[in-house]
Amino acid sequence: MRQTNERRTRHRVTAGAYIEYRVTLDGTQVKDAIMSDISEGGVMILADQEALGHELQHDEYIGGEIIHDKTRLHFKFAGQVAWLQPREMRSRNFVAIGIRFDPKIELPAQIYAILMAESDF
Repeated sequence: MRQTNERRTRHRVTAGAYIEYRVTLDGTQVKDAIMSDISEGGVMILADQEALGHELQHDEYIGGEIIHDKTRLHFKFAGQVAWLQPREMRSRNFVAIGIRFDPKIELPAQIYAILMAESDF
């Protein structure tokens, strides 16, 4: 039996659908931060390391908002930093941030619609 590191229990939607979604973290619009993927359990955000203002820590509690002007989506979230992964793109330092949502958070209808559409394929 093949072993895997995959721990996700819920379907997620990946970057292509979300390139236009901006992200704020702790009330601050983060330069070049985008939602990379999302599920009912959490979100992955890709952000410019310097623009974060401080170095995030594993298990740090963080809040934010995902904003999409065209659909008028303003989804506020809170949770813990589950993992951090440095990335370098075009000679710039980015960080991929995995945030595990608080259990009480519900995804907005627009996100559920995309999750359901993606799972139909």
